[in-house]
Amino acid sequence: MSYRAKAILSFIVIALFSPAQAQTYSNWGMVFPTSQGGEAQEHFLEGVTDMHLHEFEDAGEHFRAAQRLAPDFAMAYWGEALNQHRTIWSIHRLDTARAVLQRLGSTPGERVAKAPTPREKAYLGAVEILFGEGIQVERQSAYSTAMRELNEAYPDDIEALAWYTLSLMRETPPGMTRQQTRSLMAGNSVRVLAQNPRHPGANRYLIQSTDDPENTDLGILAVLNLQMIDTDAAEALHIPSHYYIHHGMWEAAADSNMRAFTSSMAWVNEHDWSLEDLNSHNYGHLLQFANYGYLQAGNLAEAAKIRVRVQSDYVASGQAGPIEAPFADVHARAVLDLEQWQDAEMLAELARLYTVRNAGLWEAIGIAAARAGNLDLANEALLVLSDMGGAPASQGAISARHVEGLIHLARGHNEIALQILGDAAQLNWEQPVTLLGVPPRPLKPTLELYAETLLQVGEAEEALIQFEQALTRYSGRTNLMLGAARAAEQLGDADLAESYYRQLADIWSGADKDHPFADQVRAKLN
Repeated sequence: MSYRAKAILSFIVIALFSPAQAQTYSNWGMVFPTSQGGEAQEHFLEGVTDMHLHEFEDAGEHFRAAQRLAPDFAMAYWGEALNQHRTIWSIHRLDTARAVLQRLGSTPGERVAKAPTPREKAYLGAVEILFGEGIQVERQSAYSTAMRELNEAYPDDIEALAWYTLSLMRETPPGMTRQQTRSLMAGNSVRVLAQNPRHPGANRYLIQSTDDPENTDLGILAVLNLQMIDTDAAEALHIPSHYYIHHGMWEAAADSNMRAFTSSMAWVNEHDWSLEDLNSHNYGHLLQFANYGYLQAGNLAEAAKIRVRVQSDYVASGQAGPIEAPFADVHARAVLDLEQWQDAEMLAELARLYTVRNAGLWEAIGIAAARAGNLDLANEALLVLSDMGGAPASQGAISARHVEGLIHLARGHNEIALQILGDAAQLNWEQPVTLLGVPPRPLKPTLELYAETLLQVGEAEEALIQFEQALTRYSGRTNLMLGAARAAEQLGDADLAESYYRQLADIWSGADKDHPFADQVRAKLN
C-alpha cells in the first residue's frame, strides 16, 4: 500500500470514529491555550472556532464578551482585530481593526506588553503588522511571514500552523509558485488534521487548497471528517460541495448547499437582518452552487424554485447588490446548461428591466440569441460584454469572444468562428484552474463551446478530442458528456457513444420528466 493510500485510510478511520457532539468549540476539538482561563477563555475559543467557520459576526460577539470579562485579555483583542481580515472573501477592514487594537492600548508597544507570554506577544505582534503602516499587500505578506516564524518557534501550536496556512490563501511566498504554495497549504492542513481531524479551519483549508481536478482527491479526508460532525455551520455544510462538483456528485452538491443556505438564512432571521445586509457568500454563493448541482442532476423543479426565490428576493430587496450576481447566475445557467435558446429574449428583458450588467447573464443572452438566429440581440450582448473591458482572459472578455464566434458561425463564417473560439479556448485553458471557478466560469466552459462548434461544422474527430480534454477539468459535467457521446456517434464509434450515454442515463435516472435530454439518452440505449 502506498504512503498516500495509507494516509487516506487512516484518516477515514479517524473520521468514522469521531463522535458527533453539540455545536460548541469542543465539537471541533479546538485547543488554543492562553494565559486566560474561565469563561473568558471559553468565549475566546468560541470566537476562534467561528472565525475558522466564516461565522464572523458570532466570532466578534464572543471576542467582545471575553473582553468584558477580562478587559486586559490581549488575545481577545487579537481575535477581534483578526476577525476584520477575512482572507477568503478579500475583506480587509483596516480602520475597524485599528479601533479594536486601540481599545487594548494606545501604542503597539503598550498593547504587546499586555500579552503575558512570548507566544501571545508573537500573535499580537503579527496582527500589529497586518494592521500597521504601509500598503495592504505588503502588510499581508509581512503578516504571513510573521505567522510562519511563529509556527517555527512553537511547532506544537497547531493554531499557529492553521493561521499561517490561511495567510497563504492570498499570498505566494518568495521563490515559490502558486501551485507549490497550494501544496504547502495542503500539507500544513494535513499536519493539523493529524492532531485534530475535526479542526474547523484545517478541513476547509485542505479542500480549498486542493480545489482543482488534479489534486482534489486529497480533499476526501476533509469531506469525511466534516460528514461525521453534527453541525449547522453553513460553511462546514457548504465546503464539501467543492469536492462533490469536481467528482460529478451533483445531488450531493445541491443538498449540501441547500442545507447550508437554510442554516445561513436561519441565522439571518434570528439576527433580524434585512436582505440588504446579506453578503454574497451567505446568500448567493450557496444558491449558485445548489442551482448548478440541480441542473446537472436533472432536478429542474428544484432549480426553478431557486430562480423564483432569488428573483423574488432581488425585487423585494430593492435590487440589493449581494443578490444581483446570483440573480443573474441562476437564470443564465438554466438557459445555457439546458440549451433553452428560445429564452434569449426573456433573459434580455430581465437584464434591461433591472439594468443588470453581469458578464454571465449577457454571455447567456448572446449565446442563446446567436443559437436562435437572433443576431440583433446577439450583437447587443456582444456590445455590452465588450464595454465591460478587462484583461484578455477575464470572464467578460472571454464571454465576448464566445458571442462573437457564434455570431460569425450564424453568418456562415465557419473558419472565422473556429479561429475566435479556438483562440479563446486556448487562452482560457491556460488560466490557473483556481481562477476558472467551481462551478465553471465563464458559465459556458470555453472548450465545451469550441467543441460543440467543431461538431456542428462536421469536425467530429477534433470535437471529441476537445470534449474529452474538457472532461479532465470538469469531471462529470453532463453537457460535455452529451457532446462527447454525439461526437462518438458521428464518428461511428458505437461503443464509446454507448458508454457516455449510459453514464448520462445513470446521472439522469431521477431527472424530471421535462428534462430536454434525458429521454433522448434513454432512447439511445433501447
